[in-house]
Amino acid sequence: MKTIKSINPYTWELNSEFELFDDETILKKIEIANKAYKSWKKTSFKQRKELFYKLAWVIEENLEEYAKLQTIEMWMLYKNSVWWLKWTINLIKWFANNAEKYLWDKLWEENWMKWKFKYDPLWVIYWIGPWNFPYNQVLRAAVPNILAWNTTVYKHASNVPMCAKQIEDFFKKAGFPEWVYTNMFVSASKSEFIISNKFIRWVNLTGSEEAWRVVWSLAWKYIKPSVLELGWNDPMLLLDHKDTKEMVAKTQACRLTDAWQRCNSSKRFIVLEKHYDEFVEELKKYVENLKIWDPMDITTQVQPLPKKSSVETIDRQVKESIKQWARLVTGWKILWERKNFYAPTILADVKAWMTCYDEEVFGPVFSIIKSNSVEESIKIANDSDYWLSAVVFWDDEKQCREVAEQLEWWMIFINRPAKSQAHLPFGWVKKSWYWKENWEDGLKAFTNKKVIIY
Repeated sequence: MKTIKSINPYTWELNSEFELFDDETILKKIEIANKAYKSWKKTSFKQRKELFYKLAWVIEENLEEYAKLQTIEMWMLYKNSVWWLKWTINLIKWFANNAEKYLWDKLWEENWMKWKFKYDPLWVIYWIGPWNFPYNQVLRAAVPNILAWNTTVYKHASNVPMCAKQIEDFFKKAGFPEWVYTNMFVSASKSEFIISNKFIRWVNLTGSEEAWRVVWSLAWKYIKPSVLELGWNDPMLLLDHKDTKEMVAKTQACRLTDAWQRCNSSKRFIVLEKHYDEFVEELKKYVENLKIWDPMDITTQVQPLPKKSSVETIDRQVKESIKQWARLVTGWKILWERKNFYAPTILADVKAWMTCYDEEVFGPVFSIIKSNSVEESIKIANDSDYWLSAVVFWDDEKQCREVAEQLEWWMIFINRPAKSQAHLPFGWVKKSWYWKENWEDGLKAFTNKKVIIY
């Protein structure tokens, strides 16, 4: 029997091991999720709100224990893990409080005609999740989906099976009907087998471009709608400012969080020429003093990457960029003696043809780009096929807003790091996204807006 293993990225020790489901088990779980859907779609808003409040309480009751599990399985600093679980609890409550408001029937009358909009569930949803936020990323999608009366079968990332199992246990402990949320220990090779199943009506993926293309083609092949999410090389524009040290502090807040592996963290830093040299030097001082240590230690600032392959990919991207004449300021070192650590790295004088400009570097690397003017900064920022979040820093907030109007990204943050919140629509444009998450869009994403005319 094939298995998936949970490996502590800090110690390389085996946390746990789970058997992958065979075809018979997969079919059985999907069929039971289908049966659960038929009863779940009859529940009232009041019943669902109560259950999701219980779900939030279940997480809150043993929050530190669950935060530790997330840390030992996939690198997240323990202090960040606690914070993200609290964030997730608030997200659950927001959706529970607002589901009825956004999904209730809407009545209209015009030109002597009356009609009603009704949001119907779609059936069983197949989800494929990422590893970088094992709890939050899953629940950010699953909670509104289930509140909209759907049931779900979820294939989590292969390196976080313990967190995957824990999420299913959250729903059970909260008293949800069995199989409303189903964890699937399956390999990626089983996706076509699952997507082709007649009870699977929609497909959702958060992942790499390679995975995106495979899943999208399968969804297209079997005529299943899909919601697909990628990150990419989000820009941060550093424009006129008086305090470079303050700008460096804001820069690290946009990049350093969560081992520099967040889809909407800033990755390309576009700096005006007049501030460029001073900024690079101040950032070098800051980066070289970061504490690399145990992710359970509250003073640690740089945590290990989740897998050996992650380290190797980042090292390849940095090496290629240096060969393409990016200037190495500091870093470019694998710290194998500390397991999956990669030394924080700064690449300056980055140009459009370089790997670190064109590819998403999902790890501790700053790519610094020099700009001759505000107009050029905007042009560089918009030079991407994958658009998620942009950040603009400028002492003149009015000018910031004018720049934001010219940026072609989905979310633009002025003088603050990019974030995701339940009450804000969250999504991408161009090749980075189909549909949106959070807010009203997240609740309606997996519904059929039915029109009844009378």
